[in-house]
Amino acid sequence: MEITPSNVAMLCSAVNVLEMECDDGPGTPNLKPHIEKFLEGIRFWTWSELLEALKQCQGLFSFKGYLAILDRIVDHLIERLASPGITSPNTCSSNRSSFQFSCDTSSNNSWRNNCSGATWWFEHLLFLKIDLLDKVIRTMLSYDFDHGVISRFLFCYHNSTCLGAAQVEKVQTTKVVIDLLFLLDLRSISCKDLFNLNRIAVTLKMSRSCINKIESLIGPLLDQTTVDYLLLPSPHGRDTVYDVDFVLRLIHIFFFGGSFELTSNQLKRVAKMMDLFLVEVAPDPHLKPCEFEALITVLPDTARESHDQFYLAMDMYLKD
Repeated sequence: MEITPSNVAMLCSAVNVLEMECDDGPGTPNLKPHIEKFLEGIRFWTWSELLEALKQCQGLFSFKGYLAILDRIVDHLIERLASPGITSPNTCSSNRSSFQFSCDTSSNNSWRNNCSGATWWFEHLLFLKIDLLDKVIRTMLSYDFDHGVISRFLFCYHNSTCLGAAQVEKVQTTKVVIDLLFLLDLRSISCKDLFNLNRIAVTLKMSRSCINKIESLIGPLLDQTTVDYLLLPSPHGRDTVYDVDFVLRLIHIFFFGGSFELTSNQLKRVAKMMDLFLVEVAPDPHLKPCEFEALITVLPDTARESHDQFYLAMDMYLKD
């Protein structure tokens, strides 16, 4: 029988189920030492072989006996991605990836990484189920993987997985992606992607705690976005056109929820955007005076370079 990357996970599971882990004497079948010997050559596996083994592990995820091999496969996969100079899997090949029980697995050939790039592997890992995704991302972080690349992959994964999925699966995926984004450096995350994630969460009617988590990520990055992203429709039961409370919460987080000191340029960008938002909401006949007042007083007056849009918004509101 031949052990290959495509069946080694299944064999590990069989070893556990059939209790073939101990040597009970001559003539007793024992797969474990052969599997361990084969896994010594995992560094020579091709990228495709690592993916195939990972898919096998995912299909057997409920079995505890093969979790050790899952760790090894994920570690080698991420180690290969984290190596400098990777751009595609094409040159990441192995001279040998199978093993006969009776053969010697020692080899002097070494795997060379001749690739470079950052995102070519995204489509290769979209098959991951949500529990295995969590493990892969955390392993990436342990290898000091670039946080910007991880965040882009998470949004790519979220968009791909939620496409055509059931409501329950969309909610579960969104929750896990939010939690994983919290592990990243905030400045490595796209603010626009966070706004899109927030829209999806609102549409899915997710819990207030999940929405709060997304808003806590968006708030400190508010200077990176445009007014279009603030124009979120008012929630059901509210008469106003846009969700004013949402914007006020983001402004509050921008000032008090960030972990870094605000610069004058950041303040000016947010002030300009807020004045444009005021112009958008001022004609709304359902906007209460207290809400309009909250919007015009939420920023310090010194943050504004120009008051033209501010006065225009006030004039529009008073006329209506």
